[in-house]
Amino acid sequence: MNVPDFPSLWNLPANPVFRRHAVSRLRLWRVLVWLVITQVITGFAWGVTVLLYLHAQGNGRIEFNLASPAFQRLLEKHGTNAYLCGWLAVLIIQGLLVVLKGTFSVATGVARESNEGMIDSERLAPLSTGHKVVGQLLGLPLLENVLALLLIPWAAASAWLGGLSPVMMAKVYLIFATSALLHHSIGLVAGTLIRQKILAGTISQVLVILLHFVLPFSQSFGIGLISHLGMESAILHEIVSATPQMLVPKGFLPPDVLPPPVDFFRWEIAVSGYHWIITVTALAALLTMLVRRWNDQESQLLGKVGTALLAAWMLVLTCGELLPGFSHGRALSDLNVLSLELSLDPEWYSGPPMLGVLWIAGFALVLGLINLLFTAILVPSPEARARCRHLVRAPWWNDGRNAILWVVLLSLFSAGAWCRVVVTLLHETPAMQVVDLRASGMGWIAASLLAPALASHALVLWRGWKVALFAGFALWVVPLMVAVVGVLMSVEPDSWPMWIAGMSGFALPAYGSFAEVAGLPLINCRSVFHVSLALHAIATVVFLLKARRRMPVPPPLVAAVADPVS
Repeated sequence: MNVPDFPSLWNLPANPVFRRHAVSRLRLWRVLVWLVITQVITGFAWGVTVLLYLHAQGNGRIEFNLASPAFQRLLEKHGTNAYLCGWLAVLIIQGLLVVLKGTFSVATGVARESNEGMIDSERLAPLSTGHKVVGQLLGLPLLENVLALLLIPWAAASAWLGGLSPVMMAKVYLIFATSALLHHSIGLVAGTLIRQKILAGTISQVLVILLHFVLPFSQSFGIGLISHLGMESAILHEIVSATPQMLVPKGFLPPDVLPPPVDFFRWEIAVSGYHWIITVTALAALLTMLVRRWNDQESQLLGKVGTALLAAWMLVLTCGELLPGFSHGRALSDLNVLSLELSLDPEWYSGPPMLGVLWIAGFALVLGLINLLFTAILVPSPEARARCRHLVRAPWWNDGRNAILWVVLLSLFSAGAWCRVVVTLLHETPAMQVVDLRASGMGWIAASLLAPALASHALVLWRGWKVALFAGFALWVVPLMVAVVGVLMSVEPDSWPMWIAGMSGFALPAYGSFAEVAGLPLINCRSVFHVSLALHAIATVVFLLKARRRMPVPPPLVAAVADPVS
């Protein structure tokens, strides 16, 4: 049997998928038009940025004459910062091209090919999965990548004229390239899962906006892990470290803009290095999804083992970043100061710091949402379940096998991380010594994370994703909205708003924190928590029984009978 001779994975000219996208994306007139537009805009932005900075430093009184001594002195004193600003303008344009436009092109391109049937024909082609993924990942955004590369001469001009460090610029562009691959992988996954071209492109753009404009602020609420996915802080760290003259008083940025190194389990890691770790983790997860979908269109995104490993690694990263802050006393001292500044009534902060109390419940709520996200990936599709029943012995990690035990495992992971972080928080903070976390409380916290995950998982098994999403909105989101409206209408929080909000699976981990951790309850919500927990447990059993009845039954095996001889 002849084995097909595949070219090297990185031999892009020999990759038929990459060649097809290159021919489609690099048409002569399209490249020329975009090249003229980008070069003109970049040259204008670079020149204006440099001149504006010099104009501001010269107070508008220096004639911009290259031969004048005054202008030469201005360049000697402020030329590095001026050309650094010009390079930052070029970097922003490159980011808009590669990250914003490139991700949109990837998402819409793969969704269009799915609708046209091109993906199905490529799936049948005698080519390895790696060649297909690399061909799409590097071929679909090829025009944007080429245009960004053609802007490098402007960066080289800044380095030559301003004396910028080539090593620093190389590190920045390495971070930039890794982040670009992450964004293109996001677009590729979005286009693979969503067949509608415009919807896939819109969702990819929304995710880009979240990564760069929303998630960086999550570090202020103690969720530092996802805030490192944006590349701005890592790039700024490398630039400021190599060019300290850009800080005040010589430069234009305040000294506190330089982010401190990440304290990970008492190991100090540079912001750029930690960003690279988080980015590579997310990139590996996305590429695993793409490879699995190429091999089997109905497969789970990460599989059971991959989902468990990713969840465990994310929890390790979260604990590694949070625990040193509590041990050093920084996080809760800041929360205590904020509680004193924000509250007017002395009774509001006479006990434990109010923001510290809310942080404990909020951390449980965030872990509950993340746990729901991971358990949703584990739901086997009806096709996978039917294939699994046809197998004599399906392995325990098979996509069609029951995932209930995996849901329990992931929920226990989240509960263990919650207990570890909160125990450290209470032990290292004198103001929180009145709060006690007992073993029974840990068990109830685990149950509060497990019950919503099992209920949602069982409902998807029974009625599918559409019914489960509508039920989640109607039974979990709407009650929270009604409770918030009731509180804003001056209804007592411990009356019906407490009961209505407590029925939501989203709020159940927070209710478990207030109910079962001694010293935390602002209101007596233990009865609400237990009733809601019991209702979710009953719903889980009912949904699982209904799903078991609807499980597809394989056709009976019919023995082959020889045709009668006439």
